[in-house]
Amino acid sequence: MDFLQYGKDKHEIEQVYILYCDLVDHKQFDGMTGVFTHDAVGDYSTAYRNVVNGVEPLIEAMHNNLGAGSNCGPTHHNVLNFRVSVDGDTAESRAHYYAVHKGLNAYEGQIYSMWGEYHDFWLRTSAGWRVNKRFYSIFLTEGPHEICGRP
Repeated sequence: MDFLQYGKDKHEIEQVYILYCDLVDHKQFDGMTGVFTHDAVGDYSTAYRNVVNGVEPLIEAMHNNLGAGSNCGPTHHNVLNFRVSVDGDTAESRAHYYAVHKGLNAYEGQIYSMWGEYHDFWLRTSAGWRVNKRFYSIFLTEGPHEICGRP
């Protein structure tokens, strides 16, 4: 194993996780093409009973659930406890997340917090590492989950 290359790859993957959080918190969802491959699969079946196929539908879902006109105001997303395994131009990782969402509309003054894990499968592309498949799990929540949705 080339430990220098592994360290570089791990760092680049961690930076994509951080980019994801920044994009969500700044509501710049269209930038998710810098996080996911065009044909990425987001498996949210354990949390929301749905699977999203492709980055464009994923971006649309983020606009709908967290963007303008939703019940969701400012957010703050954090990722930590990175576990990364690289094999050439593919990788598998797990990272814990903590996310806080401030409510709008009928949820003004309320907070929805969630703790969980991203379990991702990555591809090295010409533009850098991108998530090709994400399994999304929620371990614990507090507050009304309807904040992440539309009135």
